[in-house]
Amino acid sequence: MSLARGLPDPAWIASKDGLIRDLNASARRLFGGDVPDWDAVLSIAHPDDRAAMADARRQASSLGRTVETLHRLRRHGGDYRWFRSRVSPIGTDGEPTEACLFQALDIHETPDAPPLHRSQLEVETILNSISDAFYSVDLDWRFTYVNAAAERLLQHGADELLHGNLWEAFPEAVGGPFQTMFNHARRTGENVEFVEYYPPFETWFQVRAYPFAQGLSVYFRDVTEKVENERELAGKQAELSAAHAKLQRILDHTVDVICTFTRDGHCVEVNRRCLDVWGFTPEELVGRRFADLIHPDDRSISRLQNARILGGEAATSFQMRNFRKDGSVAYTQWSSVWSEEDQLFFNIARDVSEIVEAEVQLRQAQRLEALGKLTGGIAHDFNNLLTVILGNAEFLADQLPEDDELHTLANAIAAAAERGSELNTRLLAFSRRQALTPQVTDINALVGSMDPLLRRSLGGHVEVEIVRGGGLWRALVDPVQLEAALLNLCLNARDAMPGGGRLTVETANAHLDSTYASSHQDVTPGQYVMIAVADTGSGMSADTASRAFEPFFTTKDVGKGSGLGLSMVYGFVKQSGGHVKIYSEEQQGTVVRIYLPRTYDAASSGAAARSPMGELTGKERILLVEDDDMVRGHVQTQLVSFGYEVVAVANGIEALEVLRRGVEFDLLFTDIIMPRGMNGRELATEARRLRPRLPVLFTSGYTENAVIHHGRLDPGVHLLNKPYRRDQLGRKVREVLESGAGDGDA
Repeated sequence: MSLARGLPDPAWIASKDGLIRDLNASARRLFGGDVPDWDAVLSIAHPDDRAAMADARRQASSLGRTVETLHRLRRHGGDYRWFRSRVSPIGTDGEPTEACLFQALDIHETPDAPPLHRSQLEVETILNSISDAFYSVDLDWRFTYVNAAAERLLQHGADELLHGNLWEAFPEAVGGPFQTMFNHARRTGENVEFVEYYPPFETWFQVRAYPFAQGLSVYFRDVTEKVENERELAGKQAELSAAHAKLQRILDHTVDVICTFTRDGHCVEVNRRCLDVWGFTPEELVGRRFADLIHPDDRSISRLQNARILGGEAATSFQMRNFRKDGSVAYTQWSSVWSEEDQLFFNIARDVSEIVEAEVQLRQAQRLEALGKLTGGIAHDFNNLLTVILGNAEFLADQLPEDDELHTLANAIAAAAERGSELNTRLLAFSRRQALTPQVTDINALVGSMDPLLRRSLGGHVEVEIVRGGGLWRALVDPVQLEAALLNLCLNARDAMPGGGRLTVETANAHLDSTYASSHQDVTPGQYVMIAVADTGSGMSADTASRAFEPFFTTKDVGKGSGLGLSMVYGFVKQSGGHVKIYSEEQQGTVVRIYLPRTYDAASSGAAARSPMGELTGKERILLVEDDDMVRGHVQTQLVSFGYEVVAVANGIEALEVLRRGVEFDLLFTDIIMPRGMNGRELATEARRLRPRLPVLFTSGYTENAVIHHGRLDPGVHLLNKPYRRDQLGRKVREVLESGAGDGDA
């Protein structure tokens, strides 16, 4: 039994009953210690070689001779290696073999190794050297090969896994994605690749499986760090995308255009607000040179501001005009900064068109208001002068024979004063100081009644069309003044069509909403009756249209227009609580729209007819109050010539002193605008406290809202507008004296 111990290569003796009787040190190293029996030896043999080893032992025992065989044995803690074994029978001559001696020579790395093994060795060397883990299983899902990387990742040695069942070794994978994908590869013959998490190892694996006839080859690697990094990155990207989307929503819904430009002015990025401001989509603006959209007169502003920023200024704010997609102009307020890091201009542009237009309208309204106050004051003084001139001219004409040359001159003076009075009336209309008598008026009926007058006044070269809207509302307006305003507009239209044309007068119901009112300072939202006068004439430029309502402004030749026609219309409409708007373009005609507030009152039946007055003379006592010396003297003379007893004073204080002395009067005839802190209306109020039944007749060059409110004469108030003729004075005085107490509300 000492035969095995003395041999250098692994050697052991197996008895006939399968027990291991002896083994040398080399065998112990190969086996990892003592082995008890033949089955233990076969357990470290390659499964494919176990039958050959068993057959060699049987032959040696039964034939009684030495048998050689090639087989593989797994070294303890290592891999399979090829051995050439000699199996020799041990026994007495002529006696049955009692045991067999095995001598195993390691030929794994020698030329004696099988050629197929050498190829397999090369493959195994390659598979053990690759970074990917690799294993193969047969058709029964039993491991047939496991490389070193797979041992590490699967946390099992090859000796534990080889010939074991994959699903038994890793039961947590049963029924999950691993088994599903492997079965799919086996069933379809298609390669599969997937990434899946294996909970027991807390590891993400990237797996590639390749089916073949004898089983399945699997390459896999640990991608846990990659997956976690990708998930973290995906989470950050999702957060970033959400933040970007939120920012984009904010940018798209802001009232401002936010955009970036390159140094040479090309648009890089812009929010969707540009569509509302300029009519362009972001896609239409990106890449476009923005200077092309700047008004030519404002391009120097843009260049200057950009130069200032590039020169070191932190930021600039400026206003310029930009073209919209439809060709119209938008006023925009820009704030701009330069980013050296990004090499971009960052800009915020706000549409201020409505603000600019409102400022223009406000300045226009303020200018017209100032002009109104000026013209009102002028009209007041002028009317005082005209009262004297007209009255004295009439007096002279009455005193002179009709065939006297001086009588003709007196009448000429009176006629000139009348023309001056007409001009003054227009000034008062513009300044909204005329006395209106508004009535509930059927506008369609009024416009229809003017048809014959318009056709006669405009001439045969102008075609007139009147379009009356159905179901037209009624308006509270002075019909006489409205007729004058419409006639003025139609005459202006005729003058704009010297070669002939078409004039259209149209009526319609209209609603001016809050949006319209917000861009027109003087408009109250509500329902209006609209009257439009449109012509096909030469039209007006924007500058001319903006000044058309100013008094004395005219584009007509000298002597062909006073410049008061449109201003009269403007003042009348404003005093009536309405709105007037001009739409005009050069060579495209003009439309003037008048908007009068709707009223729900019933239509007036017309002014009551006055009974004819009798004699203009009388014997009553009149208290005359007039601050202008010339006017006071003239009126006193006129009243005395009618037979009245007259006490004339210069102001309200003197008038009250006279009344307090107990002198009785039949009429208080007072100017409205007077000095010393008391106007005519205030005097009338104090006088009625002293004389409750005292009739009052007011006179004035303009009213300044003393007896006119909201465009109408106060109820019960009698007013004689300056200048007036002698007979007008006489009739009005008799009318008030014979009407009784008169100003009962004074």
